[in-house]
Amino acid sequence: MPDVLHVPPSPPATTDPALGGPLWISPPARGGAIMVATDALIAQTERLARVHGLLQADVLALDRIDSLGVGALAAASPSPAAGTALRGAAQLDAARAAVRAAAQITERTDSDLRQAISGYTAAEDEQRAQALRLGSALGILWGPVIRAALIASLPAVLLARAGGVSQDALPLDALRRWFLHHPAVITDPAFVEGVRATVMSVDDAAGSMLGMPPGVASQLAAAYGFTGVEVAAATTLVAGRPWGLFRESAVSVERVATQTAANPPSGSVERLSRVPEGNQVRIERYDAPGEPPRFAVYVGPTETFSPHATSDPWDLTSNITGVAGLDAGSLRATELAMRDAGIRSGDEVQFVGFSQGGLVAARLAASGAWNAAGLETYGAPAGGIALPDGLVGMAVRNTDDFIPALAGPQLDHHLLQVERRAFAEGVAIPTTEPAPAHQREAYVATATVVDAASSSAVREQIAAMDGFTSDYADRDGSSITVTTYRAERGGAKALATTSRGGESIP
Repeated sequence: MPDVLHVPPSPPATTDPALGGPLWISPPARGGAIMVATDALIAQTERLARVHGLLQADVLALDRIDSLGVGALAAASPSPAAGTALRGAAQLDAARAAVRAAAQITERTDSDLRQAISGYTAAEDEQRAQALRLGSALGILWGPVIRAALIASLPAVLLARAGGVSQDALPLDALRRWFLHHPAVITDPAFVEGVRATVMSVDDAAGSMLGMPPGVASQLAAAYGFTGVEVAAATTLVAGRPWGLFRESAVSVERVATQTAANPPSGSVERLSRVPEGNQVRIERYDAPGEPPRFAVYVGPTETFSPHATSDPWDLTSNITGVAGLDAGSLRATELAMRDAGIRSGDEVQFVGFSQGGLVAARLAASGAWNAAGLETYGAPAGGIALPDGLVGMAVRNTDDFIPALAGPQLDHHLLQVERRAFAEGVAIPTTEPAPAHQREAYVATATVVDAASSSAVREQIAAMDGFTSDYADRDGSSITVTTYRAERGGAKALATTSRGGESIP
């Protein structure tokens, strides 16, 4: 019998939510224009729409009273009671006019507010488009410089390799120190936008470096099925191969533990708290009498940032391979764990992931191989993934976190987009970890704000994610089985795979 797993209450955010900014949301675009506004503004438009509807209903009710002919009846009978009726009819007319005026004011206010939101959205889109165009131009200009630098540095690199100098320790250590010493720089939203523009210009820089005319590198990449930021990621993979970098491998997976849980998660903070670290995949199976099983799959973040594929498939290689749209080791390992947990293609699955786990979750939800019922990601470099329409959940990003920007601009709007600055301008920024806005505690703070959101756009998605699991868990005779998995590159674990579809399950 499995042990009962009593899930402890979610820990409070060690990053104070008050240090951050307001919640910006972009509801799914259902055939209309994309809208970006704060949760408070969208909640205000929703309230104005409700008030307008109530006032319109009041106008109709007053019209129905007037249709009874009270005024005409009073005019036909010049009695004292008729005078009272006439005064009442006049007051009725005044009330109807006042309610109509109030309805028109709320309608105009709602329209003006929505136009202001649309104007802000258009300005943001144009600013981002200009940044991307500038990045492309700079990539083309820097191409020859990069070529010259690579040629000049080649002898030093070869000597370092011949002398046994580590290929990644010193550069990565220096980069980590720089991140720690410049927290205000790397958490600046302008820096984040610069990263986004840079990764989108890699193909232009690579083409220019090789002497190609502008645009040719993108066309060649498109011929092989790579578009957008996938081109940059694929270019990085190709460039690293001669140096032994970013090489994918077979993966193996083992079950670490199987237990039963007492309760499903409630709210975004609790869902994020169930995303594992160390053991990279957690799968919850929900059973209710007479119903097919439902599953919640939680995928953990990157465990190592070495450009050399070592023993952990949650590494930089899987990050870049996943952004390129290829079969990353972490993706294959998660699918293998899912099949071992008994998930079939028709079973409803809810995906939740943080960082690289969010990238994997989004890829799985978009693959069509699984019956995705919901998706919730935090800090995921997954902006270029086309998701199915009608998917419930949300993609949560801190605007001062540059990791999501490594996937380029957000291209898909079939899922609620939620953004917030983790550290508002002028507040003290932590220096104990690199990329503080990407740390789990920063996202716990943002998830806390998400759970307190007032707009129905956010509340409905939280309720839908909660309801998927609580619907089964609240029934008599239901059960929640939790299985955790640990994956490795290579090895001889009980569950092994060399490629998607090539797994062997005992």
